[in-house]
Amino acid sequence: MKKQNRYLCIYSFSITFLLMLILFWHYGYAPFGGNSMASHDASVQYLDFYSYFKDVLSGKNNITYTFSKTLGGNNIGVFSYYLTSPFMLLCVFFKKTQLHAFFDVLVMLKLSTASFTFCWFLTGRFHKHFSAGNTSIKNFSMVILSVSYGLCQYSIAQSCNLMWLDGVYMLPLILLGVYHMVCEKTAWKLAVPVALSILFNWYTGGINCLFSGIWLFLELCLYATSLPFSKKVLKSCLKSILYYIFSMFSGVLCSCILFLPTISAMRNSNRGQLDLYCLKNFSFTGNILTALSNYVFGSTSVYGCVSLFCGTFAILGLIALFLSKKISRKQKLIFGCFTFLSILLIYWFPFYTVFSLFKNVSSYWYRYSYINIFGILFVAAVFYLTVLEQENTCILVKSSLIFALLMFLLRCRLTDRKSLQETALIILAALLTGVVFSLLLLSCRQRHRLYKQLSFLAAVALFLGQTAYNTQLLMNTYHVSDDAKYRSYSMNTRNLIDTIRKKDSGIYRISQTTSRKMLKSLTTANYDEAFGFNYRSIAGYTSSPDDNQRDFLEHLGYRKCGENMNITNASIIGADSLLGVKYILSPYRINGLQKISSIKSKGRKKAYRNPYALPFALIYPDHHPDLTEKKTNTDPENPFEYQNYLYSILYGQDISIYEPLHYRRTSIGNSQKGTPQIYSVDLKQGNYAFYGNIPWDTVMDRAMLTVNKTYTTRYSWWLAPSLFYIPSRQNARTASVSIKSAEGYSIHPDGEQFYGLNLDTLSRITRKISSGQPDKLSVKNGYIRAVCHNVTDDHHSLYLSVPYDRGWQIYINGKKTSYNLIDNCLYSLPLKKGDNTIEMRYVCPMLRVGAVISILGILLTITMTLIENKKRRLEK
Repeated sequence: MKKQNRYLCIYSFSITFLLMLILFWHYGYAPFGGNSMASHDASVQYLDFYSYFKDVLSGKNNITYTFSKTLGGNNIGVFSYYLTSPFMLLCVFFKKTQLHAFFDVLVMLKLSTASFTFCWFLTGRFHKHFSAGNTSIKNFSMVILSVSYGLCQYSIAQSCNLMWLDGVYMLPLILLGVYHMVCEKTAWKLAVPVALSILFNWYTGGINCLFSGIWLFLELCLYATSLPFSKKVLKSCLKSILYYIFSMFSGVLCSCILFLPTISAMRNSNRGQLDLYCLKNFSFTGNILTALSNYVFGSTSVYGCVSLFCGTFAILGLIALFLSKKISRKQKLIFGCFTFLSILLIYWFPFYTVFSLFKNVSSYWYRYSYINIFGILFVAAVFYLTVLEQENTCILVKSSLIFALLMFLLRCRLTDRKSLQETALIILAALLTGVVFSLLLLSCRQRHRLYKQLSFLAAVALFLGQTAYNTQLLMNTYHVSDDAKYRSYSMNTRNLIDTIRKKDSGIYRISQTTSRKMLKSLTTANYDEAFGFNYRSIAGYTSSPDDNQRDFLEHLGYRKCGENMNITNASIIGADSLLGVKYILSPYRINGLQKISSIKSKGRKKAYRNPYALPFALIYPDHHPDLTEKKTNTDPENPFEYQNYLYSILYGQDISIYEPLHYRRTSIGNSQKGTPQIYSVDLKQGNYAFYGNIPWDTVMDRAMLTVNKTYTTRYSWWLAPSLFYIPSRQNARTASVSIKSAEGYSIHPDGEQFYGLNLDTLSRITRKISSGQPDKLSVKNGYIRAVCHNVTDDHHSLYLSVPYDRGWQIYINGKKTSYNLIDNCLYSLPLKKGDNTIEMRYVCPMLRVGAVISILGILLTITMTLIENKKRRLEK
């Protein structure tokens, strides 16, 4: 690449970075203020993952297996989706309390890198057009288009999904590799960026690979129409297709060190299944004309209406290309088909499904729309960099008038004042763009220095002003203002957990009833704090969950929610005890838990000890045929009876820690009148903790549950619990529970469950069960060792609070052994009479195979490159 072209790439990077830096400074974004781009899932999930990654780099946590993920599990899927960007290594320069600042810095760097790579693409793709003509206009156009790509609508709106931005800056390199492959038959220039894109984020890497196939046929069509048709041209096109297949194959092979283990990990849940049935839906997601009518400042993408805004300069260039007389009809037909296909990728459901990677997504609409924005900018670049100098200076004015007319016709029916203002503003901006750039082009042709300088400054101010204005509007939509609260919460919670660890160095889990981001309905999606604060937990919310754990937790009363999480923001003492949850962080008292007065906290949460928590591993008698009937009769949809059954297994005989409570419906809800359904529950006298569960058949939209006039929470919809705690005063005889829904009640007939947990019985049983602990126990991420001396007979097993995973290799006394599972989740290892030394080593499934395949892919790519270079030398 020429030195001048390298400077253009640096200019594009610098302008984007400085523009974002100024906006962040002016509007008080971290590190300059309390605002941050870490909104939506970034605030709920990603900051905790970044804190986890810092622990990984310092050796305090593990990539392949961690107990911070729900009950413990393979974490390679989480790592490869969220954390493999090379920019993530910069986290070493930030403290865990500065993660908002780290996030914003990464946003600036990734968007600036996108501008850099897009400019790199343009200089490589249009290098033949820089040898003659007015290079200043071309250079200016190139930088403006590059900045427009880096700061397009998608980049700002999806900055909360920071990992997707790696796909944005890798796409130009992949498509440039396609171009070089068509023109030069060079495989490595495509294989390498494909591999890196998948490694940096496999999700957008997959989108980029799919789009590269469309781009290949675009480049082949442009190549074929630029030459007279002949067998030689046809042969060259066929050869390019073969080279493309080989390059893509090599690139995917090189990425297998992460790609294969990730695919294997995703098989642990329904998240790994493809929604192929969506391909049978041939409808449209919306009106394709909305792609233009929504091309306004600050527009957002919603289902059925995409926003592809990347500036007026780009859209005027696209329109001008079809007006230009210097573009042949064949090329116009090709670009017209490409533009139409680009719109169909958004609005036709089969294409929508394919580019959503065969998943029926329900949020972050058109999460691949950066490829469509790339298409707009590319078509505009064809006009600005190849034919603009040969055209009439008024062509952009014509384009702006056409754009203004189309926007007026498409939005003239709007009566909303704000929408009318948006329309007027975008029309005015388009007209100014056409006029100012036409004047700049005219002054360059007349070589009038003063006019050229003035028009150049006007153009710079106009284009950067537009970009900054649109960026600021989107930043105002996609941001949070809780950096100070995050710092305070992070420090307080970390101090609380560190204090617990100093007082108790044992092996246990910690649970929380509240988290950093709680809704007014006392619900949350913030279930990844175990990652952030590096402790063993029962909560988790990731893109790579384990369904066997989620099913087990639901059987215990922690309801599954969506495909990713269980609702665990309550303390079910019986379930927690079974899972070894020894400490609960909560702002309110729960009967049965002991407040630890010696542990002070500056936040709302206090530390409570669960005196009934079972050890992480215990020896129990596994021969109890009398429990067979109990297992058959136990309803897994009744979490109280199911816990009774599980405790009976460990105890060795039929026991009940939960006792049913009598209740009455004192009011039957009426949806038309909006009256609640009320239950009066008779409470047992003694040492009890009370719980309820009201199973529903279908979701009761926005239903709210009020428990004993103490708290109100959402129920029977998103993020709502199923089993709930019933607080009560000492010696209270009754408690009231009411559920209210304006949309009607879909409660399972006679399915209501109200139970009292007999804490005295639980204490007696857990003391007996806990007496059978191993003589030695060591639990680390990916490695467990237990020593059990003097086992009396062969009818004993070792219960481990460790969930099943295909990666565990289990040995007893050095020999690989079989195992049983409790509720298809937790390990139960049969012991032999005498001494037993148990070792469990975790080997990430497909990691070694993936590493070998990646090495083969690298060797294949190098070999092909050497053959290509040798062939070129011989041809010379």
